Amino acid sequence: MSEVAINKDKQMALLALVLVGIAPTISILTGFALKAGVIAIIVFILMKVWIFGLPTYWHLKIDEQQISWSKPEKGGYLVATGLGIGMVVAIAAAYLLLGELMMDAEMLRMLLEPVGLTVAWKFGFAILFWVFINSVLEEYVFRWFITSKAEILLGGKWKPVFLSAAIFTLHHTIALSFFISPLGTIIASCGVFVGGSIFSWVYVTYRSVWVAWITHALADVAIFAIAWHLIIG
Repeated sequence: MSEVAINKDKQMALLALVLVGIAPTISILTGFALKAGVIAIIVFILMKVWIFGLPTYWHLKIDEQQISWSKPEKGGYLVATGLGIGMVVAIAAAYLLLGELMMDAEMLRMLLEPVGLTVAWKFGFAILFWVFINSVLEEYVFRWFITSKAEILLGGKWKPVFLSAAIFTLHHTIALSFFISPLGTIIASCGVFVGGSIFSWVYVTYRSVWVAWITHALADVAIFAIAWHLIIG
């Protein structure tokens, strides 16, 4: 492949990273910074459609590739489960040791009350959505699409892993800043970056979003168990 073609591929990869990577941040800022209520919910839905639809369009029309269901052909279930359990233990330990320094339960309730998520059954449905739908979508976007584009842009294994983790961390850091203290935001963001790096490593190693999702889902269960304790009691 000529240098011109390689540079063009890198430019397109960078454009893809920007167009997809910025969408979650737009959603977070609309919901928490602007506190836009119903508009925030609409923007949230639109951004979900965007980050789901654009990678598919890009893959089919720009890259001219076929649809793949990311079959877990290389295994990795035990590794993914073990890493997920390790993350559950780490999250629980961090909460037990630093919970009061990091989180403001009252602020969390104030932010979630306008969208009805302080009601037990609504929050329960939200947890199911985040664990079984949103985390799959995040693996599809951040592990498959963004990590793959980062590989084109940077080459190698670890640089793409860390870049995709950094993009994954960005909107989480912004969201966390509305829920917890500055110290807590820093600590939690480091945790998100490590988690994102682990998810990306699992994907790059086993080339299946479903294997990476196992690790991600287990981590989300630990996080939402803490959130349930703080919000519902």
